[in-house]
Amino acid sequence: MKHFSTLTAVSMTTIALVSTVATAQNATSLSTSVQAALKNGASVRTAQANLDKANNTLAATKADPSALVTETLQSAQAATLAGVQLQNARLGALQDVVNAYNALYVAQENVDLQTLEVQSDTKALQVVQIKLNVQNATALDLKNAQNTLNTSTQNLSDAKAQVNIAAQKLAALTGLSTNVRASGITQVPPLKTPLASLVNGLNTRLGSVVQAQQAVDLAQLNVKLYTNDFTPVQTLNVAKVTLANAQRSLDTAVKNASTTLSSAYQAAANSQQLLVVAQQREANANTKYQQDQLRLKTGVISAVDLLNSQVALAQAQQNRLQAQATAMNNLAALSVASGVNLTGISGI
Repeated sequence: MKHFSTLTAVSMTTIALVSTVATAQNATSLSTSVQAALKNGASVRTAQANLDKANNTLAATKADPSALVTETLQSAQAATLAGVQLQNARLGALQDVVNAYNALYVAQENVDLQTLEVQSDTKALQVVQIKLNVQNATALDLKNAQNTLNTSTQNLSDAKAQVNIAAQKLAALTGLSTNVRASGITQVPPLKTPLASLVNGLNTRLGSVVQAQQAVDLAQLNVKLYTNDFTPVQTLNVAKVTLANAQRSLDTAVKNASTTLSSAYQAAANSQQLLVVAQQREANANTKYQQDQLRLKTGVISAVDLLNSQVALAQAQQNRLQAQATAMNNLAALSVASGVNLTGISGI
């Protein structure tokens, strides 16, 4: 019994050391990663350059006394659209980093879980070997235990590889080192904003809809300019067709944006509910583990049973962590769909 208890203690110490190394080496927070992406990301930098260019063009157009009304409108539209596209690019970078950062942290924690799985399966194999020596197990039992250990060992190897892959993805988005590690996962802010509030003003926050609206505005101006006695009727008719087509495109853009927003909102709300369930299951697993520690002291269960309980708790913790990551990822997706930052991460 003392031997098994020592093993359990070593297991817990090993897990703690792995976690410490993972978070100490080139560790970064989610907020720091997002700010790095906003500074170094190609999409944001390109969008900023486009906005600067559009603003310069608008200033030049306004200063040109010979500029026609359509030229002035188009310059103003270009500057407005570039501003919206910059904000959309920033939200897109936010979403990409949130997804990559959470994937890295989940991968890091999965290494801890798989390490514990290997230790548990190693002990299970030792138990079968002892039973086999006293003819209380079969050769098939030993083979099955060995296969289980082989599988968990391979899973651990894969888990370590996934950490490196996830780190490289985050590094590509942020410009940070490829050895970057996630220092912790962010708490998920509750989704308190009603869907109706996000729908309000949606047409001014999404580049696709703004661009479609601008096409309608320009077409309406052309129809107005061509409605006179000195413009050929054919020219006016073409302008009216262009306006009708632009209006249909706008209706489609608005409908698509609203559908995407509703879907993203539902996904975010559902994932927060699933997170609550995962948290409760983790609490239940922790309660059982605490109870099993007491049962071990009273001799009701063995150290092997306690180790299995510890593995079950670690799995519940990993499931909660994945649910937490999914909930945060869905908030980032909702931010992109709505044009409003709902993640609680500042500086966007």
